[in-house]
Amino acid sequence: PPLAKTVTANNLADAKKQGAGLAWGNFLTLTLNFLIVAFVLFIVIRLMNQLKRKEETAPAAPKLTKQEELLTEIRDLLKKS
Repeated sequence: PPLAKTVTANNLADAKKQGAGLAWGNFLTLTLNFLIVAFVLFIVIRLMNQLKRKEETAPAAPKLTKQEELLTEIRDLLKKS
């Protein structure tokens, strides 16, 4: 809708030449695009943070002593034969 009575154009380009007007369609399109992009970025960052937390909380494999390593190797060799 025009903000002034002097605007009589039917399309946006001509209306802008004649004076100020509200381009609701453009505004709604830009707002909707922004919300979609913001939501997708929010989800991606949230998933990345969850993966990062899982990596940090994952327990590290316990360090085996020399004796345990040898026993593990013997066990594996016995399984093969």
